[in-house]
Amino acid sequence: MAKQAIPLRKIVALKRQSAEQHLRAVQIEADRIEAVITALRANLLDLDHVHAGFEAHRLSETHGHVRKLLADIGAAEAELALKRVDLQAAREALKRVFHSDERLGQAHPAG
Repeated sequence: MAKQAIPLRKIVALKRQSAEQHLRAVQIEADRIEAVITALRANLLDLDHVHAGFEAHRLSETHGHVRKLLADIGAAEAELALKRVDLQAAREALKRVFHSDERLGQAHPAG
């Protein structure tokens, strides 16, 4: 039975590494989306400050810049919500791998 435990440990270690990498990739993507949302909100706030004259604000409103920023923020927030679901699933997958590793350690103690 001990000979079987070695390949199982290797498989579990590979699964753990894969799960950790996937979790990190999803976290990086979620962080990127949050940065995009922050930048879009900063652009929206910049419109509140009068840097240009009335004509620039009128042209901005005429061409829908504010509406586009709001739509982009909404789309990014929806994407972030989906990414958070993926992030939770990746965390659960990693928990399952850790649980498998723990159970394998209990069934086949190292030694």
